[in-house]
Amino acid sequence: MQSSQTPLIEAQNLVKAFGRTRALDDVSCAISTGERLVVIGPSGSGKSTLIRCLNGLVKPDAGKITFDGQRVEPTSEGHWRRLRQRVGMVFQDYTLFPHLTAIENITLAPVRAGLMPKPQAELAARRLLERVQLAEKATSYPAFLSGGQQQRVAIARALAMRPQVLLFDEPTSALDPEMIKEVLDLMVSLARDGMTMIVVTHEMGFAHAVADRVLFMEAGRIVEAGPPDQIFGNQNDVRTREFVRRIA
Repeated sequence: MQSSQTPLIEAQNLVKAFGRTRALDDVSCAISTGERLVVIGPSGSGKSTLIRCLNGLVKPDAGKITFDGQRVEPTSEGHWRRLRQRVGMVFQDYTLFPHLTAIENITLAPVRAGLMPKPQAELAARRLLERVQLAEKATSYPAFLSGGQQQRVAIARALAMRPQVLLFDEPTSALDPEMIKEVLDLMVSLARDGMTMIVVTHEMGFAHAVADRVLFMEAGRIVEAGPPDQIFGNQNDVRTREFVRRIA
């Protein structure tokens, strides 16, 4: 449930083009602390570009992003760096370092960022591995972990930076069907614990069960936004209705 009316992250009139294609076309949205926002839509609709803009992995061509009331200056690398330290990101392809163990993957960023010394980071990492039910895999390399286990390590790695919000970019799309549930169960648990989350996903059951709000995007625009019961059962826009009917 939404816990604050003050936006933690706000995007205003974002535009992003790749060549002649506008991936984002005047997109505005906001999320408050404790809120779970789920973004759905067909492939190429701009979902991933939107959340990548929200932590600076993709720089918007126009528009404004504010975090906790402070504008992120688009030309300031320092502003983007500070933003990324507060906004965690989980990708669909895990992006774990193959030459590092699970615990080394988790401790690398907080130690390099000066968030904590290595002994403290290792203790925190072991607690996070317990949190994601992988305590026994601390010294395992990614090649010896299943896809679901690698994604849970990736979530633990994002949590190690103590983010104020977590962004998930289709976190189950690269998983075999039997591994999807273990990742979704962890995400549900994080949501119940009050983590602020923005999730791009095709998992409609998860979206309906966890989201406070759902955005439906198409062709770089937000077509419809509302609570899950509206988006999945009483749509205002015919395109939203067609999309939900096709994938439900």
